[in-house]
Amino acid sequence: MYILARYILKEHVGPFFFSLAVIMFVFVTKFIVQYIGKIFGKGLPFHTILEFIYLNLAWMLALAVPMAVLIASLMAFGRLSADNEITILKTSGISLYKIIRPVLIVGVLLTVLMYLFNDRVLPEYNHRARLLFTSISQKKPTLQLEEGLYLNMGKFSILVQGIEKSLGERMADKGTIMNPDYTPEGADRLKDITIFDRSSENYQRTVIARRGHLIFDPQKESLVFTLYDGEIHEIGYKDLSEYRRMRFNRNVFYIPAPELVFKRAKDEWRGDREMTTKMMENEIKKYRQSIQKEKQKIQQQIGEYLQIALLEATSRDETKRPSAAALPDRGELALLTPSSQANPAPSRKLEDWQLARSKALRQTQATIRLLKNSQKNIAYFEKVINKYKVEIYKKLSIPFACIVFILVGAPLGIRARKGSLAIGATFSIGFFLLYWVCLIGGEELADRRILPAFWAMWFPNIIVGFWGVYMTYRTVKETTFIRWEKLPKFLQLFFKGEEQPQ
Repeated sequence: MYILARYILKEHVGPFFFSLAVIMFVFVTKFIVQYIGKIFGKGLPFHTILEFIYLNLAWMLALAVPMAVLIASLMAFGRLSADNEITILKTSGISLYKIIRPVLIVGVLLTVLMYLFNDRVLPEYNHRARLLFTSISQKKPTLQLEEGLYLNMGKFSILVQGIEKSLGERMADKGTIMNPDYTPEGADRLKDITIFDRSSENYQRTVIARRGHLIFDPQKESLVFTLYDGEIHEIGYKDLSEYRRMRFNRNVFYIPAPELVFKRAKDEWRGDREMTTKMMENEIKKYRQSIQKEKQKIQQQIGEYLQIALLEATSRDETKRPSAAALPDRGELALLTPSSQANPAPSRKLEDWQLARSKALRQTQATIRLLKNSQKNIAYFEKVINKYKVEIYKKLSIPFACIVFILVGAPLGIRARKGSLAIGATFSIGFFLLYWVCLIGGEELADRRILPAFWAMWFPNIIVGFWGVYMTYRTVKETTFIRWEKLPKFLQLFFKGEEQPQ
């Protein structure tokens, strides 16, 4: 059995690595096309571009491995079936369960390794990739001067009427550093330069020069214009009579351009896809504590509101009862005139009632606002907790697809007529699309809290795994699990003709 297991596994090695390489190539190509406008054309060093692609290989590998397992199972078992080796093994008394078992054991080991990869390696790579992409996004494209067109850089506007491309070493050899005509190697020679400087709050400066050259100094993070035969005009904003004019033979003009320098961003904050399982469990614990505090706050707010309402009701009852000292005696009642027994008391009672009503209304509205804020905070905390749970379950559910796809690929490969790449690609794409649609749909349902996070992430494995177990069982029992005669003829050619429907 050891020899048989080694032989079956050997049949899987070649298709696995070949399909893995093809899938990774497709992912990398799609990634480069997607980000070509965001990483190229910004003057980035080539090693930085390679680093950005390398850091994103982690999530590609996490998705490519299960797909490669599916294709390898289809191709390997398809070849064994096409060469009648499966039939020979069955006639020798070896069941299909024993034939598939070595692949399942390796699938379990691969699942464990991919889980560790997703939990330990992938979050760190995602974090570094995000920081690098942030740095790349903040850097502006390289400077492109065009003849006769204004180039705006913050509070500076630059106009060049003529650009003479660099002639390399021959241009540099014409002068020395002491010569005013010296041009650094690689710099373009400019003609009729105009620079509008609005960086000052008191005046506007206009620099005009007949010729010059431009270089970028990364240490000073500035554009350095070396200008010849020019003038500087300054005019005040508040008093237009303040005007100055200066001439120069040679002048060096700096324009700050920090956005042209590539700076690596630093950020300790991590998103859910940049955390390990332990990190997310700690975050869940913190948010649950915050939820408990909000619930305690709600109870406290309701208790304070009821207490204030009770005190106000008690005080109103006491004010309605006149005390014995406040009651007039019969002599005083006799002295009261009709005018003094008019209606001031009801009017005062009405004012007191309105004041009490408005006060109670304000207290009620304030309490309702506090309760709504607490409810919103609880809803937000629960949403974040659910997001972390989804990512935790995803770290294991996607690697577990290696086992599921073996259960799908083995029976399909055995029933296939030949183990070609076309068959493997066709069925693997179909089942993986089903798996991926279920995974994305489940994650969306989990984010909306329609479906629990566990079932949302394990739903694809349950659906595809059920079909895998069913097809494996039917294959072992040598019964039909799909009515192939109802399929189009070009699909029927992929399967053995001797399989008769039951």
